[in-house]
Amino acid sequence: MATISIRRKTSRFILLTTAILAIILGLIWTGNSTLESRVITQRYFLFVLTGLAAFLTPYLLFPDKNTPLIQLGNLDKKSLSHYIFTKLGSYCWPVFLLMAVMLLVDFNSPFQNLTIKIISLFSSWLLFSSIVILSAVRYVKSGPASQFWKESTKGRDIRQKVADYLKYPLDPGSIPSLMNTLIILTIGSGTIILAVYLGELVHPIAEMAIFACLVVYAINYLRKFTGTLVRDFYSSNSFFREFFGVNLKGEEAMAVRQVNQLWWVPGFLRMHVWQFIVQLDRIVPAGRAVAAGHLVVLFIAYQRPDPQFLTIIWVIFALLHHLFTLLTFRHEVAPPWLLRWVAPVDIWFFSRVWMQIRWLLPLFLGMNVQYFLFGTPDVASQAAVAITFLLSAIFVSALGMAKTFNGANYN
Repeated sequence: MATISIRRKTSRFILLTTAILAIILGLIWTGNSTLESRVITQRYFLFVLTGLAAFLTPYLLFPDKNTPLIQLGNLDKKSLSHYIFTKLGSYCWPVFLLMAVMLLVDFNSPFQNLTIKIISLFSSWLLFSSIVILSAVRYVKSGPASQFWKESTKGRDIRQKVADYLKYPLDPGSIPSLMNTLIILTIGSGTIILAVYLGELVHPIAEMAIFACLVVYAINYLRKFTGTLVRDFYSSNSFFREFFGVNLKGEEAMAVRQVNQLWWVPGFLRMHVWQFIVQLDRIVPAGRAVAAGHLVVLFIAYQRPDPQFLTIIWVIFALLHHLFTLLTFRHEVAPPWLLRWVAPVDIWFFSRVWMQIRWLLPLFLGMNVQYFLFGTPDVASQAAVAITFLLSAIFVSALGMAKTFNGANYN
């Protein structure tokens, strides 16, 4: 009997393009680095990945648009587990490829210290795999607890107090998610520090052994909760579907951004930029993701890496902001035929550019806070980051304009 997949297949062009970008990034990042430099870079990268996995996992998993098909297919716990990790794997495989390029592709001494490079690579793969597994399990099983905090008397009391005293629309249902983020970040960071210490004290094999132990723990943790996986998945999916719709008084209402709040946008573009931002807010809380990114970069700066490396981190972080713009390329977010019907193509080009300009001020604030604390990045580096950000914003917006123009005749 033929197997029917409910996941949309990714085109070969996108897969190839993603692989090429990962390879190019790895070559630029560590192609000419020494062994010590590339190993240290990889460790810092693991800290970043731990933070990203701890924060982004629920947004990658939920809400799942295939839930009706999963229910109709009545997937059992084994099939659902395979579906979840296949979905996460589609996001993670470029990271595994990037790690391999960073450690193994060495322009200066390709065949020297090959054993150490391979050990470091497997160590990185083990750590990242374990963090992804732990993140997936903790967030999938967080649904019942989140729903309890959201609907219980204790949760309503906390929400009311925070609304009255701090004037902040806290959803108590987010408390388990916040705890998950902190727990995963603590486990990942603590394991990296312990493994690196033992690796330097004993041998790199000891570092890999620590990460292997974490993988074993993560797999056992997954098996422990497999029995309730199906129920927890549906519960978590339902919770995260309504996660961002609570006002100060606890009423279920979507807080929609108003047009007049877009003060940085020229008047003739304001309505169109507002349309994009409202659509994006329904998909992912961009502000929270960017704030988490700033914390990760600040944590890396606290480790006092090479200033040039830190500038590269800021450039990469600036480029990652454009992932939000890429979401506007999706047909369900902004159908090309509808955009052409509402306004000329060039209007949407400038709208995407101005939508990205909102991140310029936080970028400068983050870089200057870091400069005040650690003396880097300097003015020249900040200018380079800003110019790279603006040019890439123009480039991505141009791609969007081309898609709008070429796809306008398709429904």
